Amino acid sequence: MVNELAPPPLPDPAAVSLFLDFDGTLVDLAPTPDAVVVDAALGTLLGRLATAMPGRIAIVSGRSIAQLDGFLARHLDQVAVAGSHGAERRTPAAGHITPPRSEALEAACAELRAFADLEGLLFEAKSLGASLHFRQHPEREGDAVAMAERVAQQYGLHANRGKMMVEVRLPGDKGKAVRTLLSDPAMQDSIPWFFGDDRTDEDGFAAAQGLGGAGVLVDAPRETAARYRLDGVAALRDWLAALADRAEAGQSRRIRA
Repeated sequence: MVNELAPPPLPDPAAVSLFLDFDGTLVDLAPTPDAVVVDAALGTLLGRLATAMPGRIAIVSGRSIAQLDGFLARHLDQVAVAGSHGAERRTPAAGHITPPRSEALEAACAELRAFADLEGLLFEAKSLGASLHFRQHPEREGDAVAMAERVAQQYGLHANRGKMMVEVRLPGDKGKAVRTLLSDPAMQDSIPWFFGDDRTDEDGFAAAQGLGGAGVLVDAPRETAARYRLDGVAALRDWLAALADRAEAGQSRRIRA
């Protein structure tokens, strides 16, 4: 039986850092990775949060930073980003840090691309890995997962399952990304709150809660390490807007004082 989780309370904006997954959390999932829609309202919301909570907003995604830039562009100027499950990261203070692509990674991606072409699956190239998407062919899930696991083992990489996809990438997880980003001067001594919808977000939930913060599942009820739950993207955006209101009100009080 899955326990129903309460929605998260609004924390003190001056005390927390927010770590936000992208697909299925900030934006609704789409049939293909390139088809997600980023509306102007999301850009405005991220801008409000980044201004009211400077240096303490981060996006933590399985996508590459280059992909996230393509969707969010200027809205990420004052937002920390961990891409490829934390294997690459960028903060306003430290800039962009990314490891090089190895020969093993190149070979693994070539095998996955050939498999996808043969099986009619969608291949998604990433900066530090690749994904096989089977949303259009769910009957191929077992074959796709088996292929990804074999390739990952062969080349010393990591295979990870998500919603209707499986990926092969450099080792890393969103929990490590949270811990690394918290060393940034703007986030030091803050309390981490992590928001996500997928299995790959469970490490982020656990890390945030292990550091005295909270994990928030943005999805229907399921087994999870998260402490709280919101119904979906719209509910999260409403919650973030309420937090931005509180943060802006706090700034106004400090200015008047």
